[in-house]
Amino acid sequence: MGKKLLLTTDFSKNSWDALVYALKLHADQECDFYILNTYVKDTSGIDSIAFLDPDEAFNKLYENRSKEGLGDILQRLTFSEENTNHRMHVLSRSTPFVDAVKDVVEKMQIDMIIMGAKGMKNERARKYGKNTLAVIGSVRKCPVLVVPRNVSFNRPEEIVLATNFKTDFRTSEIKYLAEIAKRMEASVQILSLADKGKFTQKQETNKKRLKKYFKDVNHSFNMLHNVKMSDALNCFVEIRHSNIISYIDKKPSFWEQLGFSEPTLGKLGYYEKVPVLALNDK
Repeated sequence: MGKKLLLTTDFSKNSWDALVYALKLHADQECDFYILNTYVKDTSGIDSIAFLDPDEAFNKLYENRSKEGLGDILQRLTFSEENTNHRMHVLSRSTPFVDAVKDVVEKMQIDMIIMGAKGMKNERARKYGKNTLAVIGSVRKCPVLVVPRNVSFNRPEEIVLATNFKTDFRTSEIKYLAEIAKRMEASVQILSLADKGKFTQKQETNKKRLKKYFKDVNHSFNMLHNVKMSDALNCFVEIRHSNIISYIDKKPSFWEQLGFSEPTLGKLGYYEKVPVLALNDK
């Protein structure tokens, strides 16, 4: 059965890099790629044409820009993408970005979202873009693959799954990770931290479940002590030259939704050379 993948674009280089990475990661699969661009009025800026008729002028201008940009992407893909297993669909929406993503995921039954680590306007050093974090926090029905700028596709040989086994995971999303590893013939290195050297019953149960779903994949468990997960993960990936980082993203707490607490991905650190796959908890 073919995959349905959602690719978001703001026509930046980062979003193009993410698109190319997604195509190559799924080169051997039948896929429908939905390429989404959204446009809404930016109230922080002033566009001279808006003085003519604010709503009509804005919609006409930005709708044209959106459709022209998507047309340019299709044209580029015509010359670079020769995979007959891949079908391309473009979507232009005049709705807030996260709302549009949620709607497409729901209606098209999307299997995975692939997006850039940062948008065109995001210049925050060593931090993921606001839209990227918003999608991971708000869209809880499929995994999200975040691809940093300038990351070229190399067939993954090792995928790291960072977990403390305390967070329950969705079976479908762990299976998706296992499927990627199996197709790529990659190993999965499960990295965890030990609290006082002993797991609770819940942690043991989740560990056994992971063993079950990775039974057909080369995998191993790595336990570290007395170190922060962000430091452990950074060193582990750097030393082993891991190709993809994955983790189980907990549903945002009340305080995280209000912006008073950092989301899980932010706590893990920023990885400018390695794609990150966010898997949802139950």
